[in-house]
Amino acid sequence: MTMTLGPFATAARQQNKSARTRARLMDAAVEVLARDGFEGASVNEIVRVADVANGTFYVHFRDKEAITVAVSARIVSDLTDQIDQAMTDLDDAIERFSFATRQFIEFAHGLPQWGWMILRCAPALRDAYQPMETHLFSDLVRGRRQGQIPQDIDAFLVDTIFAMVTAALAARLRGAAGPEAGSRVSELVLTMLKVPPERAQEVAWRPVELREIHLPVLPKVRAQRPVAPLAADAD
Repeated sequence: MTMTLGPFATAARQQNKSARTRARLMDAAVEVLARDGFEGASVNEIVRVADVANGTFYVHFRDKEAITVAVSARIVSDLTDQIDQAMTDLDDAIERFSFATRQFIEFAHGLPQWGWMILRCAPALRDAYQPMETHLFSDLVRGRRQGQIPQDIDAFLVDTIFAMVTAALAARLRGAAGPEAGSRVSELVLTMLKVPPERAQEVAWRPVELREIHLPVLPKVRAQRPVAPLAADAD
C-alpha cells in the first residue's frame, strides 16, 4: 500500500524506521480523530489507516488516549510556540489576542484534519490543550495590567473565551464563516471584556500579515542507513 505522507511522517522521513513508523501512526491518528472524535476513534482503525500491524501500535503507544495526547501535545506545543514567537515585538495585549485568534483559526482552517481533531478531542482531553488556555490567560492578564481590559480575569472567563474561539473555528471549517471569522470573534470577545467598542472593532478588523506556521517541528536526526520507502516498512 502506497501512503501519502502526512505532516508527522514528512517531518520524520530522515529518521530511523521506528521513528517513521511512530510518525505514520500519529498521522493516522489525526485522520481518525478528526473524523470520529476521541470517543469514536479506535486503535484498530488507526492501525488500518497507518497500514501497520495491530501489535506494532503497542510498541509505540500504550492505548488510544496515549497517542491522542502525544499528537495533541505536539500540535499545541508547536502552534502556541510559533504564534508566540510571531508576537515577540507585540506588547499590546489586545492586539496580541486578536492576532493570535486570527492566526489560530486560519492555520487550523488550512489544515482541516488538525482543526477538526482539536475541536473533537479538546473536550475529552482538556489537559493536552491547556497550553492554549495558559497563553490566552497570560495575554488577558497583560491587558488587565495595561489598563486595557476592565473585566476581571478568572478561569471561567478564559474557558468561555476559548469556547467562543473554537466555535468560530468550527464555523470556519464548516464553511459557515469565511476569513472574517477570526475578526468577528475577536471583536465579540473584546467587547465582552469591556474594551471600548470603537477600539475593539479597530483592532479586530485591522489588516494583519498572518505567518506561515510550520508543523510539526520535530528534531532532525541523521539517518544511520539509507531510508527505505515508507510503503516497505513492516513495523
